Order: sequence, then C-alpha cells, then structure tokens
Amino acid sequence: MRTILTPGMRYMLLGTFLFSVGSLLIKLAGERVPTLEMLFVRGVVGIGFVWCILRRSGVGMFGSRKVLLALRGAVGFVALFAEFYAIVHLPLADATVILFTHPVVVALLAWAVLGERLGAVGIGAVALSLTGVAVVCRPAFIFGGGPSNLDPLAVTVALCGVIVTSLAILTVRTLAKTEHPAVVMLYPPLMISLASPFLAEGWVLPNPFEWACILGIALFMNAGQYYMTRGYAIESAARISAVTCLEIVFAALWGASILGEIPDAWTVAGGLLIVTGTIALGRDDGAGS
Repeated sequence: MRTILTPGMRYMLLGTFLFSVGSLLIKLAGERVPTLEMLFVRGVVGIGFVWCILRRSGVGMFGSRKVLLALRGAVGFVALFAEFYAIVHLPLADATVILFTHPVVVALLAWAVLGERLGAVGIGAVALSLTGVAVVCRPAFIFGGGPSNLDPLAVTVALCGVIVTSLAILTVRTLAKTEHPAVVMLYPPLMISLASPFLAEGWVLPNPFEWACILGIALFMNAGQYYMTRGYAIESAARISAVTCLEIVFAALWGASILGEIPDAWTVAGGLLIVTGTIALGRDDGAGS
C-alpha cells in the first residue's frame, strides 16, 4: 500500500502538532505568568538545544555575519513576543488564524524587496488571505455595524507580529546562503535570554503546574521548530502549505475541548479563506521559477 505522506510531510505534520501543543501551554501558563518570563525559559532551553546540534556538527556557534545574525536575533525576539502575547490575550483559534497569515506577507515582501516572482495565482491568493484576516478581525471601518469582540490591542500586536515574523523569515533566507541552520537558530533564543530579564516586570514564582507548562512550551516549540526545519529542507512549498494549515485545526480542537473556546462563524469563514489562500500561494510558488 502506497503511503500518502512523504517524509517531508511527516516532519511538517509532527512539527505542526508540537507547535500547537506549545501554543496551548502558552495559553494555560499565560493566565498568571508574564509573557517575557515564559519567553526567557524558552530562550534558555533553546540555547541548550541548539548548542547540542552545533556540538555534534562541529560548527562554530556565532557564525561569520554577526551583524545580520544579531538583527535576526532581535527580529526573532520581537516576533516571538508578539506571538506569545496574541496567544495569551486572544482565543487560541483566532490568534492562530491571524498569525498564520505570515506566508502571505512573506510573499509580498519577497516580491517587493527581493524581486521574487508573484504570478496571477499568487496575487489572488494574497487577496483571499487578506480578506480572511479582515473577516476574523472585523475592523469597524469595514464592518461598521458588527465590530469584533477581540481585544483590539492583542489583534494589533498579532498583526505586527505577522509582519515581524515575515521579516525574520526573509532574514533567514539571506543567512541560509552562508551560515549553518543551527547558527541561525541560535540568535533568537540568545537575544531572548539576554534581554528578557531587563525588559520584564512583575515576574512570578510559577506553581508546579505552571512550571510544567513553561518547560513544555520550551521543549515542544523547540522540537517543533527542528522538525519543521527538516521538513522545509526536503519538501515542496505546495505540500508544506497544505500540512501547516492543520495548525489552525489543532488550535480549534484544543480551544474547544480544553479551553472551552468555540470558534464563531466569522473565525471559521476567515480561517477557510486564509487556508485556501495559503495553499494556493504554495502551489503558485512551487509551480514555477
């Protein structure tokens, strides 16, 4: 019997699932533990995780393009803070749907900054996904009679996080030409570990359940990043986009079954538009040069 999932798709599926569990744990721990405190633990564990990879590969830790790597670290720090903040302050499914639009912003920035191709299908996919974002967020200047119940500040942070995440991805593309992947992975947790103690206020002593959640966030999300990186290395963009869309499904399942958050019709409709646009964008990217 022929297998449906290729090795790359299996890596992506595992990584996507691990990320979704990490997001759930952020939501649970974030009820009392500050965002920067959770980020700090993830950063420390991330440094240890990457150090083990670098030690096995025999590559130097800090790379050759240190200025650009430091920029990658700073951008990654801001992107992760926005992601954590959005997950804590928005329903899990809504936060995931909004954050999931970063492939569209990456495509737009790559077209505008790097001169990468964006055909008619890609343009249509971008428009479809952006429509999906508007349906989920329902800004008052468009939906005057039916404003969203979502926290406006959290929505703004999430949308800013999408832009910063997209910039981080473009930075990774540039660095990947000269730097070992693990070196590129090192700088965000390094920046998080150095900066978080100076920026955070009101740290709390976690209880045993919160400690389990915080350590789970670090382990699940670092492992998820590792498996997704392996998937990206060997799989086509079209198949990758189809598998990663399951992150929205996982978020909706965790939200409904554990958090008691039932997505409304707006979230479902917007999510479907974004998923359709993302898959179409992946197929457009994989179809030509």
